[in-house]
Amino acid sequence: MKTEKENIAKLKNIVSTDLYKFDEFALLTEIDFNTLDELKKYLSEKLSALMIKNFDEVLKILYRIDINENNVQKVIHSKNKYKADLLADLIIERQLEKIKTRQKYKSKTSDDLLN
Repeated sequence: MKTEKENIAKLKNIVSTDLYKFDEFALLTEIDFNTLDELKKYLSEKLSALMIKNFDEVLKILYRIDINENNVQKVIHSKNKYKADLLADLIIERQLEKIKTRQKYKSKTSDDLLN
């Protein structure tokens, strides 16, 4: 069974793969997160700064990661002042879904998938 730190490292890798084109997240691969909260805090801080600087870039990031547009709209139009935290949650949630899907289909053979 994998440790929490190994799972966080896997999550960090998939997030950094989707965000490598965005300068604000360039150091993501170099940071060693011990908890999911540390990763969320990092994402939230970067998203918050980017929302002020260039909100269109934030939307590009969310689109690239394939975040559900309805969920994004709910966050953007919410009265919650911690929108960056909510967007970080959406990113983490979506990336965890990707990991689970990849694990599910990685363990199956092509014959299993066709049946």
